[in-house]
Order: sequence, then structure tokens, then C-alpha cells
Amino acid sequence: MDLINWSLNAIDTIFSTRSLGSGEPNCPAGTFAAGYMMDRWEKWRVVCLATLSLEDIEDIYLFGTLITGFLLMGLGGALWYQRLVKAVSAAENPTKMAGWIETVVGRAVSTQTVVMDRKLENIMEKLVAMH
Repeated sequence: MDLINWSLNAIDTIFSTRSLGSGEPNCPAGTFAAGYMMDRWEKWRVVCLATLSLEDIEDIYLFGTLITGFLLMGLGGALWYQRLVKAVSAAENPTKMAGWIETVVGRAVSTQTVVMDRKLENIMEKLVAMH
């Protein structure tokens, strides 16, 4: 019970001395009083913080962009490594290699075939429309 009373009295003391009185130091220009802290001599001192300027905010954004870029490069490297491991493991096994080449080339050929068919259909429609 004594500990609770002591802590409540300490909290009351802290909050009762929070207002800037005549004897307390003011914060320098460009800063504001953010709170209080107890120093080594068990005396409460004002904590002054500066507001963030435009340049500080720009630095924060640049740092965030830098970190995001590194994370994206790491993700790209991991995906590239995963694809490389698949290719190497397929090259070591001839049966997998044939299937892998067929899949990659087949996709490219089928995509190009669809595009060419569409272009030929457009040309044929224009020729028919001309006659």
C-alpha cells in the first residue's frame, strides 16, 4: 500500500510541475516543450523537440524509397535465383529439359501464332471490304 501511495504522490508531483513556471527554462527558438524527464540529480528538466522541417521530411521519404528499392531488388533477385535453379535442374535431367523447352517455346510460338492469325484475319477483312 505504501508503494501505491508513493507512486501516486510521485505522479502528482510530476504533473503538478508540468506547467512552464517563471523559474523553468524556456525552449530555444524553433523548438517546443514535449515533456519532462528526470536528470541525474533527480531534478525535472524540460525536453525540447524541434519540429520537422521540409528537408527532414524529404530525407525520411528518400530513406523510405531507398529501403523499398533494396527490398524490391532482393525480391527480384530471389525470383531470378528460383528461375535459375529450375533451369539448371532441368538441364541436368534430359527428360525435364525437353519438357521445359517445349513449354517455353510452345508458349512463345502459340502467342505469336495467335497474333499472326489475328493480323491475317484483319487483312483478309480489309481485302474483302475493298472488293
